[in-house]
Amino acid sequence: MNETFPGIVIREMPSGENGKLLYVLTADRGVVRINATGARKLTASYLKSVQMFAYSRLTVYEKNGHMTLTEAELIEGFYYIRKDLVALAFASYACEMAYISAVPDDSSVLRLLLNTLYAVSNAIAPINIIKAVFELKLCCVSGLMPDIEDGCAVCGDEAAGFCMNELEPRCAVHAVSGGEFIPLCAAARRIVSFVCGADYSKMLSFRASPDAIEDFCAFCESFMTASMEVNPKTLQFYREISRKQL
Repeated sequence: MNETFPGIVIREMPSGENGKLLYVLTADRGVVRINATGARKLTASYLKSVQMFAYSRLTVYEKNGHMTLTEAELIEGFYYIRKDLVALAFASYACEMAYISAVPDDSSVLRLLLNTLYAVSNAIAPINIIKAVFELKLCCVSGLMPDIEDGCAVCGDEAAGFCMNELEPRCAVHAVSGGEFIPLCAAARRIVSFVCGADYSKMLSFRASPDAIEDFCAFCESFMTASMEVNPKTLQFYREISRKQL
C-alpha cells in the first residue's frame, strides 16, 4: 500500500551498501522508520529530501509494518543549520528530544520542532534562547508545565527559584532543603509564564535583561532534564561546543 505524508528526518543510519534507515517525525504517526534504498548515492533523485533535518513530503510503500521510500519532495531543508557548528549541535539535540517525546496522533512536537529549526536557520534569536524556549515548550506539550505561579511550596512566601529535586518553587529560606536549586528572578519567571502560554509562532517574542535571560536559560535546561529524567549525549555535545565558541 502506498502512502504520502510530510515529515522531518530526525535520525538516520546507514543501511545496506548505499541506503539509509530514516527515522521521520510525522504529524499523525509519531516517529516512523523508513528504508530509503540508494539514499547515500550522489545520484539519488531524493538525496536532499532525506538528509538530516529535511522536512519533506514522502511517499512510501508499506507492507507487513515495514516502510520503503519510493518518492520524496523537499519542502524545507534548513540549510543554514549545517553552516554553524553550534546550530548543528543544538538541532541534533532538539531532534533527539523530539524522538524521545513524540507520540502518535499528536502533532505538537512536530510543530514545535519545525518552528524551532526555522528560528535557528533564520537566526530569529540567539541559539541559547531558542534552546531554552524549545526545552520549556517541549515540557509543556509533554504535560510537564512548571508550576511557577504559586509561592514557595513549603511556606507560601514569594518564590526565589525552583527546586529541581522536588520540581517545585521554593523561597530563599527553603532553597537549601530542596536539593538542587535554580534561582529565578521575577523577570525570568515572567518569561517562563509567557513562553508556556505562547503560540509557537510567538514563543520567541520577548525581551529581557541579560541576567533574566541567564536565569531563564539555566532553568529551562535543568527543568527539562529533571522532569523528563534525561541527559542525552547530544546535550552534552552541545555544551562542549558552546563552551569552545565563547
